[in-house]
Amino acid sequence: MNTYTLYGRVVMFDRVIENGAVAVRDGRIEYAGEKSGLSSVLGEVFDYTGYIIAPGFVDIHCHAAPGVWAYEDPVKMAEYHRSHGTTSILCTYYRDIPHDVILRCLGDIKEIMKGATTIKGAHLEGPYLNPQYGSGKLDEGEKVNRDEYLSLAKSGVIRQWTYAPEVDGTEQFEKDIVKEGIVPAIGHSSASPKDVKRAENNGARIVTHLFDATGKAVDPPSYDGTIEASFNVAALICDNFYYEIILDKERVHVRSELLKLAVKTVGVDRIIGITDSCADGEDPESDINVVNGELYGSQLTMNRVAKNFFDEGFTLPEVSRITAYTPASAVGLENTGKLEKGFDADIIVADDLFNIKKVFTARQ
Repeated sequence: MNTYTLYGRVVMFDRVIENGAVAVRDGRIEYAGEKSGLSSVLGEVFDYTGYIIAPGFVDIHCHAAPGVWAYEDPVKMAEYHRSHGTTSILCTYYRDIPHDVILRCLGDIKEIMKGATTIKGAHLEGPYLNPQYGSGKLDEGEKVNRDEYLSLAKSGVIRQWTYAPEVDGTEQFEKDIVKEGIVPAIGHSSASPKDVKRAENNGARIVTHLFDATGKAVDPPSYDGTIEASFNVAALICDNFYYEIILDKERVHVRSELLKLAVKTVGVDRIIGITDSCADGEDPESDINVVNGELYGSQLTMNRVAKNFFDEGFTLPEVSRITAYTPASAVGLENTGKLEKGFDADIIVADDLFNIKKVFTARQ
């Protein structure tokens, strides 16, 4: 079913149309706007009066669903998150997964993407991370291995690759992966302002979970009573980054005050909401993921991410940009994340609490 018409509260890029309509033809949006402006109804009509109609969520940082990791069963993971409104997802693989397993996973994703799927590629989080910040200890003598990372980069399915720019050898790594069409992302890092700026100059465009697993290059400070510029500060004063935020309801990953600081510094349209969802959490009722007493990602779904941003005072159009259009733009997903003519018909219907009523995808 790729031709149909929806009625409801349509969330546009900059406003909400209370009595709106979205018409879809062959998986693409033909019309989005006032119901009164719709010249002709397309296909079957779905009346969702009173419900939110918005772009499907785009999650560029997701490791798992309850009971299943991306490296085990990416389709099962993606289907779980689709049921919560995620219509585009990057399977994220952490640094502790062996190289040969990741290589196999990338091959699997390449095959999966030939069919109808919400999986749009992969995000590698490591292995070139700072071992002090949430990444475990690197093996003694482990270095950036060009042959190894190029074997992954040439898979054609990696959209985002997170690394710490202070790790020796990452300057060439940055340049190489950009040539392969991969967006470099910096995180798990205590990089100096100089290294952060170098990464930006070499094409890094995303900061992986700002305010999480980060530190500062000089610690303790050079002079008592002063503070050094942290990785977060260095990243926030750059002009070309998008900033991932894990916004759980407990505000454990990012405090409300820090979120406000980020928005005041860089603006709403450079903020990306992510789940960083992992498996095996100890409290299924919590947004955060705690294993053996340590914080380990989240148990979020993107509709809960959207609600948490809304509860922080963001408008519906802002929430939609944070959870759909901006992440899509950051990783080069074209025609995704807007209710606008010509865009893919990845659409969610939700109530005021962001509970998902219906999910439509362009390739159903």
